Amino acid sequence: DIFSSLIRDPIERAKTQCKENEKIHIFLKRSSAYPFCRDFSRQESVTVAKNETLRCGRLLYEGRSKRVYETADSGKVFLEFKSEFPPRSSGRQGEKPVKSVMLCDIAEHVFQYLQSFRIPTHFQRRYDQDRLLVGKLDMIPLAIVVRNIAAGSLCTRFDVPEGWELEVPVIELIYRNNQLKYPLVNETHLLAFGVSTPEEIRTTMRIATKTNAVLRSFMERRKLRLVDIWLEFGRRNGEILLGDAIVPDTMRLLDMGTNELYDGSVYRLGIGDYIDPYVSLHRRILS
Repeated sequence: DIFSSLIRDPIERAKTQCKENEKIHIFLKRSSAYPFCRDFSRQESVTVAKNETLRCGRLLYEGRSKRVYETADSGKVFLEFKSEFPPRSSGRQGEKPVKSVMLCDIAEHVFQYLQSFRIPTHFQRRYDQDRLLVGKLDMIPLAIVVRNIAAGSLCTRFDVPEGWELEVPVIELIYRNNQLKYPLVNETHLLAFGVSTPEEIRTTMRIATKTNAVLRSFMERRKLRLVDIWLEFGRRNGEILLGDAIVPDTMRLLDMGTNELYDGSVYRLGIGDYIDPYVSLHRRILS
């Protein structure tokens, strides 16, 4: 599309003109036509090296908001974010291409922030406008949901009011199995089914708890409260790493001033017009 060519074409032209192993810096200035995209001329340069060029290989996985592709390097994959907004947002066709860039901006920013606190993640670097280069993981079929404020299914299951602040974060283990509709499990289920080991479970719980604490503080400085967050993990070279991506689809946030709820289920299920919330969260999270 036109938006992709604005970013990729200059990079591709520059790569053909540089010498082998030579690194070049390309500065991309924000266009008034796409005001919500990262302004590389202000924030950073894109570094391209000829010997670092990787091409997309076979599609490994496709979800609602992203695709995962193999690369020539067996230890790395591309995490590519989708540009499409769902049908309920179809009245604003001109902004559709921006979604993938906003998601990539947020994921990159959050991963770098978490890594600054020595939280191990699979993130390696941003490759281009809508793709991250990440380490290939052996994904554990386990998700951890950390809840700080009562919302969604927690209210239904325990008959507690929406918005009730929990005394301590509630940590829930989810068996990632679509056919079983992602049931809640405990540690003994995971051990009995051979999903994980005691050490892996302890490690994922520790990473999830620290990630929640770091992001709660991060969001509060942006006048947002982290209601809950969905985290996934994988194995790489004997280490447990935080995988997937942390974007608006995987969390709920509450505006501290207006109490407006940014609900990840709205983004996942397409049950509302959510272009404006995405734009607002993109601006605030990157601030």
